Amino acid sequence: MVNLNNEILRFLSEHLNTVSKPARYIGGEYNTVVKEVKKDILRVALAFPDVYEVGMSHYGLEILYWLANELDFVYAERTFLPWTDMIEKMEKYNIPLFTLETKTPIYEMDVLGISLEYELSYTNVLKLLELSRIPIRCYDRRDNDPIVVGGGPVAFNCEPIAEAFDAVYLGDGEVNFKNFLRVVKETKGFDRESRLKELAKIEGVYVPIFYSYTGRKVVPKYDFVPAKVRRNILKDLDSVKHFERKIVPHVESVHDRVVVEISRGCTRGCRFCHAGYVYRPVRERSFDKVVEIAKKLIENTGYDEVSLLSLSALDHSQINELVDEFLPYIKEKKISLSIPSTRVDAFNIQLAEKISTIRKTGLTFAPEAGSQRMRDAINKQISYDEILRTAQEAKKAGWRRIKLYFMVGFPNETEEDIREIGELVKAIKKVGFMDITASINLLIPKPHTAFQFAKLQPPEYMDMVKKILNPYKKFGKLDINDGKKSFVEGILSRGDRLLFPVIEKAYKIGYYDEWGEYFSYEKWSKLFQEIDISRYTGPYGLEDFPWDHLDSGVDKNFLWSEYQKYFSGETTIDCRARCTLCRVCIDYKVSNTLKRR
Repeated sequence: MVNLNNEILRFLSEHLNTVSKPARYIGGEYNTVVKEVKKDILRVALAFPDVYEVGMSHYGLEILYWLANELDFVYAERTFLPWTDMIEKMEKYNIPLFTLETKTPIYEMDVLGISLEYELSYTNVLKLLELSRIPIRCYDRRDNDPIVVGGGPVAFNCEPIAEAFDAVYLGDGEVNFKNFLRVVKETKGFDRESRLKELAKIEGVYVPIFYSYTGRKVVPKYDFVPAKVRRNILKDLDSVKHFERKIVPHVESVHDRVVVEISRGCTRGCRFCHAGYVYRPVRERSFDKVVEIAKKLIENTGYDEVSLLSLSALDHSQINELVDEFLPYIKEKKISLSIPSTRVDAFNIQLAEKISTIRKTGLTFAPEAGSQRMRDAINKQISYDEILRTAQEAKKAGWRRIKLYFMVGFPNETEEDIREIGELVKAIKKVGFMDITASINLLIPKPHTAFQFAKLQPPEYMDMVKKILNPYKKFGKLDINDGKKSFVEGILSRGDRLLFPVIEKAYKIGYYDEWGEYFSYEKWSKLFQEIDISRYTGPYGLEDFPWDHLDSGVDKNFLWSEYQKYFSGETTIDCRARCTLCRVCIDYKVSNTLKRR
């Protein structure tokens, strides 16, 4: 509606100067896609249910934006959840949520795609739907309402929020997202149920209204949908074209730099790692393609920093060739190169020295556990000696800052295991590091991991952790989480549809739960009293889960076996060396795609 577009523009011109960071809402950024809005074009809104600068840092949203806009029959635009001051203004002046590109109300779009990256954004999702004037439950939507589709890592147990979605897309967007949009386009004019039936035929698309519960198990209501929804797996990153332009945000984003994905998936098999399981197998992008993509993105954006994205970047089989090929260019252009997600045992000081010649930054490592017993049990196969040796070499090479990540709350964890975290910090202090930060968080036993069977510890567990580690604060900054956010996230991550009414009440009280200033444990704790949360805390045996129908590809019996190995302290080999029979490659006819010469 032209009139409403004008109303939105008038609202922005009159009120933007009264909210924080008004540039979040104006659009028109450099490299934004501009298309003619024709009557027969499919209008798609891609939403990240968080503030602009967080959403603009999300690599998956970028992929979908460029994928969709490659299609001549699609115009994909962006929207984000406004900050609270802007929401107050929009509600006061009766302005619906709109796209950044054309200022079109979201409810006028054909598709609303919402990224599901973390469970604490569930309240944001419902607020986003409310602001968009779209019924929050899929059952209540009319034929002309947008098709609401979710996707992302949390989609592998979307049951607590499933009723908010008409469809959920599992796995890699490059495989079937274009096909999804084609079906939406071809079924325009059909009634909503018929459209959803057609979407349910697409590999990796889950349509929640066609399923119900038998106990905790989710089963099909009809024979035209599969009992298990298989995820989409891109077999080779080199087989798809990478985008060459990146939208340069008006407001500094969380990751305000060029980002290039060098590999997807991980073979290490850390038993707590959700991404490590649901993104299997590992698929590398060849080093020459990475360099080519990075150069084009730098030239098309003007950024002076490049980050190589991967779950374990230094495991890339061509990482040395990649850096050697890229180094002359970044030296000439005075560009810094960062390699996050660094494993202690994979850290190569010579390589680190090469990439730090432009700008030396701090080092970040994740030992995950303090004691060797616990590192073996969680399959984090690094030794105390390796950690210290890496720290010593890094100190010699000139690094001054180091950050360490740890988790606590594992089954059968002892006070001595926790104390060893402090001892490790103390040992690294002796190496000579003056600036040490150790982040200690409560384990969230995620679905589709070996710890999906484990007990979720209550927040009070962290009081014991603080008491044990308090004497070690003189050796470094110990950032010990209070466990409250992790506990709520743990409940939501292993939840089912009985949690939807709780989430609905929660968002009406307040949202932005991922943000410390808006997170309220008291809110969630009170709402959790309305249900039996023991069904979500565990521990569990080999039983039905409300996410079993959403197939990550990793066999449930394999995960149970890995959980048993945790108690015996037995490690599992990296599957680059030998197949561990998790069944992803066998059942999906895929394999680790390594780019060794």
